[in-house]
Amino acid sequence: MSGETSEPTTTVDEELVDSFEIPITGRVVFAAMGGGLLGTVAMLPVIVGVPSFLGLFRTEPVTNFAGFAEFFGIEPTVTLGLVLFALGGTILLPLTFLVVGAFLPPESPRYLRGVAFATMFWTGFVPAFWPGAGLATGAAFLVFSLAGHWVYGLTLGYVLTRTTGIPQHDV
Repeated sequence: MSGETSEPTTTVDEELVDSFEIPITGRVVFAAMGGGLLGTVAMLPVIVGVPSFLGLFRTEPVTNFAGFAEFFGIEPTVTLGLVLFALGGTILLPLTFLVVGAFLPPESPRYLRGVAFATMFWTGFVPAFWPGAGLATGAAFLVFSLAGHWVYGLTLGYVLTRTTGIPQHDV
């Protein structure tokens, strides 16, 4: 026996994750929501900051995103649209990723599954937030929104992989 002591780690070894199922527990849910919050914050400079600096960001699509609030008698506003966007990125998308992340490519490194996941949701983001302007604005929107979603997915996948692992389950 040696006098060495092993220190506990808070990261999950990818080979270890492959060898057993990771259940979706409260800890995993909170880790995913933390990753979603960090991903939402990390994507904002790419999806809003740079386009605003270039004069390409428009608030109308964000207001239109909150349009379903009229069903509840609430007037859609930019603020409400931003709140819904933040809640979706912090709660809805991470919970969805917990369910489908096990089935996404690539096999390794596992955190890149967040990028695949975010790319799928980008295809719904594009028509929902389309700026409706000229060709240059549309092209810039596609580039910056895809890059922003990749930043979000990379952050979500990395945080979840390093804290609890991406849940593995059978359907």
